[in-house]
Amino acid sequence: MKRVIMLIMLVLTTVGLFSQTFRSRSATIRRDGFEIDRTVRSIEITDKCITITNYLSGNTEPLVLNVYHSEDKEDRFDGLCRYYYCTAANDEKLSRYRKIVVIRKPYSITLELYLADDNKYVHDLEING
Repeated sequence: MKRVIMLIMLVLTTVGLFSQTFRSRSATIRRDGFEIDRTVRSIEITDKCITITNYLSGNTEPLVLNVYHSEDKEDRFDGLCRYYYCTAANDEKLSRYRKIVVIRKPYSITLELYLADDNKYVHDLEING
């Protein structure tokens, strides 16, 4: 019986390590000023892919990002944060960009789109830890 319980705990623990899902009910968009977006989103983060629902086409289609590198960095305000460097799987819906960085912070997820014209589009998605 102990072996069965240990096996179940091991399976549940390893599934939690490979995929994390977060809910976001509001977001702050920073470009020329601040804008509040109240769209409900689901953010799923794995080692290879990040999916943000209700992001493209007027907040109706998901943004799918392929992760090619990730690392932990210390932030002086937010502590240890996880940085994901990505390319968009459905990039025909986005403007031309140079790179996409997703930053997992303790209480938010920041999506930074670096566009080809040297503009940076920042979308802070608030989450419940």
